[in-house]
Amino acid sequence: MLSRHPLHVAVALALLAGASTSAHASADTSADANFDAQATELDEIVVHPQFESQMRAIDYKRGSDAIQDTVSSDSMGQYPDKNVGESLQRLPGISVTRDQGEGRFVVVRGLDAALNSVQVDGITIGTPEDSSRAAPLDVIPSDSTERLTVIKSPTPDMPGDSVGGAILVESASGLDRKGRHIRGKAEMSHQSLSGETSPKASFNYSNNVDDRFGIALGLSYQDRTYESDNIEAEYDYHDSLEDLPDHANDLVAIEVQQRKYFVNRERTGVNLNLDWRTDDDSHYYLRTLYTDFTDAESRQNSIIPVGEGDITGINGRSYTVEGIDPGDFSRRVRWRTKAEDTFTVSAGGENRFENSAIDYRVGYTKTRERVTDEVEARFSNDGDDDISVILDQGGGIPRYTINDPANGWLSNENYSFNRFVVAPTMVDDDEVSAAFNLRVDGDAVSWKTGLVGRWRDRDVNIDEAELRRGPSFLLSDWSIGSPDYRHGNMGDGINSQAMRDYLAARLGEYSARPQDVVSNAEVSLVEDYVAGEDILAGYFMGTMDFDNLRVIFGARVERTSFDATGNVVDIDEDGELASITQRHVSSDYTRVLPGLHLRYDGQNDWVFRGAYTHTIGRPSFGDISPRTRINREDEEVDLGNPDLAPYKSRNLDLSAERYIGDSGIFSAGLFHKQIAGYIVETNTRNHPDWMGYDVTTPVNGDDASVLGVELNFQ
Repeated sequence: MLSRHPLHVAVALALLAGASTSAHASADTSADANFDAQATELDEIVVHPQFESQMRAIDYKRGSDAIQDTVSSDSMGQYPDKNVGESLQRLPGISVTRDQGEGRFVVVRGLDAALNSVQVDGITIGTPEDSSRAAPLDVIPSDSTERLTVIKSPTPDMPGDSVGGAILVESASGLDRKGRHIRGKAEMSHQSLSGETSPKASFNYSNNVDDRFGIALGLSYQDRTYESDNIEAEYDYHDSLEDLPDHANDLVAIEVQQRKYFVNRERTGVNLNLDWRTDDDSHYYLRTLYTDFTDAESRQNSIIPVGEGDITGINGRSYTVEGIDPGDFSRRVRWRTKAEDTFTVSAGGENRFENSAIDYRVGYTKTRERVTDEVEARFSNDGDDDISVILDQGGGIPRYTINDPANGWLSNENYSFNRFVVAPTMVDDDEVSAAFNLRVDGDAVSWKTGLVGRWRDRDVNIDEAELRRGPSFLLSDWSIGSPDYRHGNMGDGINSQAMRDYLAARLGEYSARPQDVVSNAEVSLVEDYVAGEDILAGYFMGTMDFDNLRVIFGARVERTSFDATGNVVDIDEDGELASITQRHVSSDYTRVLPGLHLRYDGQNDWVFRGAYTHTIGRPSFGDISPRTRINREDEEVDLGNPDLAPYKSRNLDLSAERYIGDSGIFSAGLFHKQIAGYIVETNTRNHPDWMGYDVTTPVNGDDASVLGVELNFQ
């Protein structure tokens, strides 16, 4: 294992070096007898309790002008968090959406993760997702960060594209602590379902030289192998219930999938930061962060086609379904390795003068996703006798009893090859940014103004194809023992390695059927696009103090220029591919985002805050890409909508915070958001350009509102 992962060696050597130094210091008598050396006398050994980091996080919240919450690095170390997303869920008002049990996307106050902005050391990061703006935070290990902050009511000098919130990820500075610090951690986790034990290690080094020069280095690594069991169901109205008034509106699981996952996830994080204070008024820095996330996943699933039969009996929420053709039962095995990496680098400085200060920054971020080996093999049941199912929807998870006397649906020897589906994906997201800020401190008011520029480029290429023509064989060729599955019996197991070995030798023997060539071209081309987005922002804000009351007021202006090129796939009345052309679109819009913040420091350690702000959420790249799919045979059109306007949210926030001692807090918050132009997908036959066709396209819908309360005690 160590030979495969040099980071393990680095961490082990660092810890060994620290241990050997301690052993040498405690055995000086023996050393004098054998070596001509003297023990090193240490000035001091300082032990930092973990609650110290909680104190820093609470102080950071108490001293802020915005409504925000923070978690610091040592606090993260107390939890078995695998990534930044899971660390953030410790904060009030924050939840995560999970993938295979791990937190991936961060949800702020119940809003879609695509409506958050995410910055690493002041640089907005991109997303490896092909259509969404949501930045996955499972790619960043917790140990690669020093502090995580969620800003829920941004001041005008903060990003305006944060309807949900602004998530700030900060790595360590060498000037954060006095002297030299070394921190190492190694741990193991065991999953009983898979029987696998997984390692995790991190190493952090920082050195502060006379408060003038600082260096901070962080390394982290995790290799996690585990399994998960899922049941996924698709619900719809069942045709058999149309003539039964009491049940016509019942939602029935028309398809149930048993899913078994075998997962290996590997995370590596490296950050190197340099700081230089030339004097008390000048500070310059370099920030770098690289993360690599590899997700190798094998999935076995069985399809139970409840919707293909007739419902012949109903008992409460239990349905008897008969007459299902065994050919509609299918089994599948999929393999894919998803590699995602993120690199950010920024350099900047701050200079303070008698009554003013300037700061400036340039940055670059690159986010990439590669899925080069995704393939799914699908097999259909060859049985002759109809199968019946008893479906029980009385609990949260649909339960089923399958009436198949020979249990043929569980045996791989009854399934023959149907098709291979290959789906390679490549996403590149690059952004260059620059920022300049000026602050002038007056007797009664402090003024701050600044400019920000962001220049972003995206390239998305998704190539999915179905290969049905080639040698046929039985699924039993890949059979292994039945997997452990907590939701029922999955029958014979399927060896994904056998599938990969087979394809390595024989993939060239498979091709698309003539009738699939058009649909393959359609699926492969319609989701591809190249896009550019330029954002120029400026702001002006003032800060006034009236005894215990602080007032912050101002406005931010953001201008967005978007251009993209996508494909127009036209299928004629005979189902043949008529043409493939490119479509280029561009759009520009400007939004003014005012803001007012109040903060009052009351007696007995109470702090009261209020804020009225405007924020925006730019449409997802998939929605505004110029993709166009025209199927004249079925009279269907699927359109992107480059003319979408951004979400615009008017936000009201109120909070009361009571600070208890050095490390305790009770807080209560009330928030309301009125969101204009909420984006929804519509289907119409009255589109002005496609009258008589079923047109599916995203549009700006009616207003939406969010009202919520947050409570926190620690």
